[in-house]
Amino acid sequence: MKIRVIHDFYDKENNLELRTVGETMTVKKERAEYLVKMKIAEIVKEKDTDPESPIETQG
Repeated sequence: MKIRVIHDFYDKENNLELRTVGETMTVKKERAEYLVKMKIAEIVKEKDTDPESPIETQG
């Protein structure tokens, strides 16, 4: 899952690397849920990837 950091923290699972506000990361679902629960990250919803643009589908 993709998450976005909303509060700086030191990442214990990655040698205490500083994660800063606005940084996006890909993590396992369980870890994403934990970080959201701790109020230091939010889940990023991925947009639907439609290969056709809206202009092409109109006409």
